[in-house]
Amino acid sequence: MFSRAVSIMIGPWLPMLAVILPLSPFHRVNALIAGSLATVLSFAALSNDRARIAAAAIGAWVALTPFIVPSTLLEKVLTVSWGVVTFAHLIGPFSDAPRVELVGAPDTHVPPIDEERAYARAA
Repeated sequence: MFSRAVSIMIGPWLPMLAVILPLSPFHRVNALIAGSLATVLSFAALSNDRARIAAAAIGAWVALTPFIVPSTLLEKVLTVSWGVVTFAHLIGPFSDAPRVELVGAPDTHVPPIDEERAYARAA
């Protein structure tokens, strides 16, 4: 659950950096749309697993995009690092909601030993 909260903090970085840094038009539009959707879905991921999976899929898409579309080094570094971090935070081991498991106390009652019947069988 902690990593879901971290993904909320990381989500807005992609659209913000898409406006600040010199990116190609395709990567700028992709970063603005995917970053905004991932931010909204990461808020919803706090209570819904479907939103968590959808936001992680967007992170995976952003991480794979520079290998499909021609990209500069800056675009590759920005999108791959943001996508991998978002994907790992939303799918990783610490993204699962906390669980409480109640385990009953062991049964300490010992049944009484019936010694007389044991002697009767032996004789």
